[in-house]
Amino acid sequence: MTRQEFLRLAKRYPVAAAVKSNEDMQAALESDALLLFMLKGDAFQIAPFVAQAHKKGKGIVVHIDLVGGIGKDRAGIQYLHQIGVDAVITSRSQLVAAGRAEGLVMIQRLLLVDDSALETGVRTIARAAPDFIEVLPGIIFPEVASILQQLLPGPFIAGGFIRDTSDVARIQAAGAVLSSSSTYKLWYSTPR
Repeated sequence: MTRQEFLRLAKRYPVAAAVKSNEDMQAALESDALLLFMLKGDAFQIAPFVAQAHKKGKGIVVHIDLVGGIGKDRAGIQYLHQIGVDAVITSRSQLVAAGRAEGLVMIQRLLLVDDSALETGVRTIARAAPDFIEVLPGIIFPEVASILQQLLPGPFIAGGFIRDTSDVARIQAAGAVLSSSSTYKLWYSTPR
């Protein structure tokens, strides 16, 4: 998957399913979400999940720092690329470079707990140059968007504490290309 293909899927459906369990995997596969963010699980679950998702035209994004059984190094990145993962999330700058060398779409997380985290995170991310920046907690994205857009090139994803369609709308209006949520009702375009 290229950066442009990722953006195309995000434009078609603005919420990524944040998957944290086997139950979530099945729900995400049946949902309207076109990008599935695997935030928990282990190495043995990824390949079958990738194959099922690709059959349904969905992209799989794996958080390498949180999924068990995968090295948090270049070999781990190569493994994910080899089994067909479309993009990787990480907080580690060195993995961004390794992933880009493999041709993977790379998303670097920016955890905003205070002003110093913002300053440090911006410096780190500017050096790493990921394809996308995921801002956490995502619910605050509208409040920090103008600052981030001045300091970093984006595009931005918002993740965390996004619970309803009004949150998604505010985040999109502030300039994020995608929201990531574990709230099932946001994975569907019509209420369930």
